[in-house]
Amino acid sequence: MKNKLLVKSYLSIAILSTLSLNSYAEEENYSWNISGWINEGLTYYDDGIGSDVAQLSDNGTTLGSRITLSGDYKLEEHGLDVGFEVIIEPLSGTPNYSGGGHQTPLLFANQDNLDTFNGGDIGLLGSSLHIGGDWGKVTIGLQSMPTDNIAVLADPSGTIWSGISPLFRANGFFIRGIDEGTTNVAWGQFAQCLATPGLGIGLDCNGIYRNGVRYDLPKMGNFSVAVGYANDEIYDIAVKYSAEHGGFKTNLHGGYSVNKDGGTNVGGDGSSTLQFQTGVMHLESGIFGVATYQMEETDDAIIGSGDDTDAYYFKAGVRKQYNAFGDSAFYAEYASYNDQYGMAHLDGVVGSELNQWGIAAEQYFGSRFLIYAKYENLSLSVSGSEAAQSLYDNAEDLTLIQLGGTIFF
Repeated sequence: MKNKLLVKSYLSIAILSTLSLNSYAEEENYSWNISGWINEGLTYYDDGIGSDVAQLSDNGTTLGSRITLSGDYKLEEHGLDVGFEVIIEPLSGTPNYSGGGHQTPLLFANQDNLDTFNGGDIGLLGSSLHIGGDWGKVTIGLQSMPTDNIAVLADPSGTIWSGISPLFRANGFFIRGIDEGTTNVAWGQFAQCLATPGLGIGLDCNGIYRNGVRYDLPKMGNFSVAVGYANDEIYDIAVKYSAEHGGFKTNLHGGYSVNKDGGTNVGGDGSSTLQFQTGVMHLESGIFGVATYQMEETDDAIIGSGDDTDAYYFKAGVRKQYNAFGDSAFYAEYASYNDQYGMAHLDGVVGSELNQWGIAAEQYFGSRFLIYAKYENLSLSVSGSEAAQSLYDNAEDLTLIQLGGTIFF
């Protein structure tokens, strides 16, 4: 009976969709599109105690596999452009601990649950509508707010599927070598954001889709400005500069956000996040560099908590066509996530530094397919009492080797 109902539902949807598409197809000022990418990877890890190989969807949410349905309707007589965007993501694994759907593999996988990531579900990432004109554009709904990806998209090389500033890969992996009973047991617990409590990615800490309203001002030469308000009392503003001059491509992105409910993971009352990323690329040689900085603060936190944090990320390399397939890219990267250990520790931790470094190679095949290989290393050091030193000083490094590919459609 259930299968028959499903078949009827699908047939109804197909018929209504066909009628709707036929109707809109007759309007020249209406367009719609299906686009996105599929990103998959093969991961080898060595945590100092054991090692294994697993197939996982690569990258975290938003950069992982996604399908975007979008439409645009031009009201030329009124000088308006209206449209919509719906983004869905294939997810994997068992339902997550908050009951909010299925897990994003790279953010929640660990050495003990890798075998649960077989199949999964479809999750909604965004759903919004917009209206724009000469005065700018207003977007309302579940969407990317202005300071989302401030610490990601200023990279002029476009090598973001293999390496970005947030700590995505092995975020949920256990730290081996530490004593039992420690407060923090996973790498992401030393990369805790204040703007989004519970998110342990270290950088791009307002980088999630939120329900809200966004206003993009009309572009002013090489500058663009956007402001936003999201539930509940989250305000942000972003300024971006992009230009080509003297054979160089230069991007500079900056953003500031305030979350009235931020910092709760350290007992705080509201948080602020300041982020910058700059990227420069010499167009002829293909040599590029990226530098990223983030600072977060919260008020009235529990004494001894990580209430004033910062993080850095640097990338340098070259992207150029060396063969008939397309561009090749090679780079090295380094990140430091500082004092993002969260709530005051019974362990006596008062400071932490999580370091990540890696090297990567990418090969592009035209504009719609790329493959990459990457080596990464994570290491941890803490400061605090003698008890803290004894608990965490023997933390083993985590080594990752990633083989992945992305196809765009």
